[in-house]
Amino acid sequence: MESTLKSPVPNEQIPLQEFIELSSSFFFSWPKKGILIFLQKLILYWFLTLPIFLIISNGSYSIKGDVVKIMAISFISSLSVPLAILIRQFLGWNYIFTRLRSHYIFYEESDWHDGQVWKKPETWQIRDNLIATQEVAPILSLIKNITIFLLILLTISISLFILFASLK
Repeated sequence: MESTLKSPVPNEQIPLQEFIELSSSFFFSWPKKGILIFLQKLILYWFLTLPIFLIISNGSYSIKGDVVKIMAISFISSLSVPLAILIRQFLGWNYIFTRLRSHYIFYEESDWHDGQVWKKPETWQIRDNLIATQEVAPILSLIKNITIFLLILLTISISLFILFASLK
């Protein structure tokens, strides 16, 4: 039935196609592979950027020679990389979630930014809603939970740094 349906929406702008494309991309497929692989990727990028933040922190004149402060600031600063990754992941998956849940498809017919709107057929709405709730919502939940954990870790780290810095 769906194969006989003529859609004015270009194939690459159909929410299901956007979901498939996002799911198969290198960056956005990380949370679909499971929590352990996703955490491994985040920790890997955190470890890869930690030396860069060590070099940057070492250049500060106010903490020059204080190894503990340099390490602490580098640790805290380098947490911004996994946080940025999580924010980008959330934005991409939330966009797809919104497109799948909508009863309408907003699309461009050409490159002239001539926005059009097309109401999804009932079968598409049911299929897209199922994909949104069963596939995308758990990914968004995972990203939110890891982001909350990371923000708590960041807050604790900053608080401890301020506390120990004020004791000296």
